[in-house]
Amino acid sequence: MALWDEVKKNLVEWYSVTSDKTTEAARIGSRRWDKFGISRDIERQFSELGSLVYVGLKDGKHDVLESEAVLDLKRRIEALEEELALKAEEIDGIKSEYARAASAGGADHVVTPEEEGAESVTETVITDPVLEVGAEESAILVEPILEAEVEDVILEEDPEKKATEE
Repeated sequence: MALWDEVKKNLVEWYSVTSDKTTEAARIGSRRWDKFGISRDIERQFSELGSLVYVGLKDGKHDVLESEAVLDLKRRIEALEEELALKAEEIDGIKSEYARAASAGGADHVVTPEEEGAESVTETVITDPVLEVGAEESAILVEPILEAEVEDVILEEDPEKKATEE
């Protein structure tokens, strides 16, 4: 029964590490997708700004840069740039949060920003699962089978094949 307990323990640790890495990747991926959307909005605003300036200059309006529409677009672009910088900071924060937990070694509690103010939920980050073949605490419990052993197993399982070979 002790062997099964070790297997169970190793699997739980492995799943925990995998879960934490998946959570980190999902959180970062979500912020990167948000950054992409914000970048596209900035691009559209620049396009609209360029169009306004072009039409104004084409019509001979030399004070086009002081028009309310151009100033409004400038404010929108600045707000989007600030939002983009915040998303980049969020990504850096998430990376450092998980790096801090990993560098502490072993299992650590990580409180995500989503968890703050909510019910206390803990995440466990395990940095060094043991994966050495044959080690007592290893997650890999089966030793590799050599080719010669495989042939012996085939011969023993198939008496007809064994009889024809003799």
